[in-house]
Amino acid sequence: MIVLATVPTMAERPTTPAPAAFRGNSLYWRVLKSGNTVTYQLCLGFFEARDDAERARKQLAASFREARVIQVDPQERDNLQQAARTVKPALPAFAATPPAPSLTAATQSLLQQADAAYSAGERERAERLYRAVLAYEPSNSRAVYQLARLSPSGSAQAVALLRRYVKLEPGDPWGYMALGDALATAGKIDEAIQQYGLARRSAPAEPDVYAGLGRILRDAGRTDELVKNYEEWVSRQPKNAEAWSELGRARQRAKRYAEAADAYATSLTLKDSDRTRELLDDALAETAFSLRPFLGRSDDSDQNRITLRGLEGEWQFTQRLRLGLHAERNEVKDPSRSGTVDAVALIAKWQPLNTLKLDGFAGGARLSPDRPGQKAVNRPWAGLHLRWTSPEEGPAAELRLRQAPLIATPGLVAQPVELAEIKAGLDLPLSGPFRARARGQRGRLEAATAVNYRTGYQFGPVYRWRPAQEIGVFYSELGYAYPTAAGYFAPQRVQMVELGTYLEYEGLSPLTFALDAGAGQQRVAKQGEAPGDWIGASRLWALVSWTLKPGVRLDLELEHYDSPVAGNAVTPTASWSSRSAILSLRFGVRPESARSFLAERADHRLR
Repeated sequence: MIVLATVPTMAERPTTPAPAAFRGNSLYWRVLKSGNTVTYQLCLGFFEARDDAERARKQLAASFREARVIQVDPQERDNLQQAARTVKPALPAFAATPPAPSLTAATQSLLQQADAAYSAGERERAERLYRAVLAYEPSNSRAVYQLARLSPSGSAQAVALLRRYVKLEPGDPWGYMALGDALATAGKIDEAIQQYGLARRSAPAEPDVYAGLGRILRDAGRTDELVKNYEEWVSRQPKNAEAWSELGRARQRAKRYAEAADAYATSLTLKDSDRTRELLDDALAETAFSLRPFLGRSDDSDQNRITLRGLEGEWQFTQRLRLGLHAERNEVKDPSRSGTVDAVALIAKWQPLNTLKLDGFAGGARLSPDRPGQKAVNRPWAGLHLRWTSPEEGPAAELRLRQAPLIATPGLVAQPVELAEIKAGLDLPLSGPFRARARGQRGRLEAATAVNYRTGYQFGPVYRWRPAQEIGVFYSELGYAYPTAAGYFAPQRVQMVELGTYLEYEGLSPLTFALDAGAGQQRVAKQGEAPGDWIGASRLWALVSWTLKPGVRLDLELEHYDSPVAGNAVTPTASWSSRSAILSLRFGVRPESARSFLAERADHRLR
């Protein structure tokens, strides 16, 4: 006969009786004597063939690294089986296909030891014991689940074990949730959401289903789906204050502050909470009528300087629409001339979905040069910015329309040039965190004496490791159809290759910042001339925000451009660079308090 056994040990006699056995393949202690020396050998089981024993040894390598195959007298097995009729088993045995009657007691004993080791924090020992259970009884769902918990979060091993568990226990919703969490950690968001869908189907009233899925959707940047998740939770449990509070948080994250206030108020009617009351105050502060005074200054390499002052006011028109008025004055100067541009526009900010945002303004600008006898002129001033951003692993699109006069220099204030332009962009996912980005633009520049056109494009790969953190390599071209003497630089073609990055970070609350920067090489071909040499080029845009309290925010916006194609404006010369800064303070004017909002809401319900 063949037996799988450990090496002899000089330890004291084990407390397990020798032999301690049960029917079928057995685990027991052998007593070995050599003169006056006594050693003990742990035998893991009998096998008819050596190949079977070798396969078993490989399977048990993690739990019994010192195991080896030896040959014993068939009488030993007969004696063992005889002893099994009178001795209660204390340790489980290994068997490729053990008889069912012996499994329950064996695995239960080992599971108890494994659970005790797990509770004591002895992770390696617990893992060995759980694996021994599975080697003896592969369908033991508890051992499978516990091994998954001991595996690195999101690892292939953890995912495989949890897939095995849900097959063994298809009625356990927590198994699907655990598998969903592991898949989310591994970056498989869609599949993780599917697993939580199975859990919800099994336990539609279980709060953990919605809370766990909410964490996944929040971390993945799927805010609209996050809101829908909590809306389903409150529809199933309308008396659950926690569900309404989480719905408020999700809506506030989606910048749907008025709807967030309604959810917080419902939560407070069910259960009073100081924290929820604070969140309601925060949401109401964001929905209040707000003012934003701002001032700024920009300078460029041609000694042009622009001083900016303005004021913007907004109010909540509907739950997802804010309307307002924007007014600003630009004082444009160079060493010998000056001029002013006053602009007023109606503004609208509409966000029907978290993934869809629409900002627009429409008004007029009045250009007043300082030259005696030259009259001021009025020009249209309007713009539209449409952004559609799917979750982090999906596509995204952007569209910009703008019509406005150029105000880069006093000469352009005196002799206006009007720019009407459309820009579009598309991001497409490739594989994992990699994306392809393409941009295009087409503009019409109209002066008193001539009309010109400019066309440009950009493309390149992007590596995105978080929803708002990425880096890419881009190639850009921009060209003008004709030369001009209208006061702006109109090269035949500008080429640029750059390394660019975009970052947003909110981990230093109340301080947040965003950064869009790039550096590379460019060359310029003037009208009718060959391209020049490649030279360095750079760009930088940064926004730093400090939330002083809910509804009150101080913003500092910085820009630097060292390229005729890096910025959005039309540049006056070939070797042009600029820098600017704008400081603004946004604050709510008499926001409604949580107490008055709740009282008003209760009054409406009584009517």
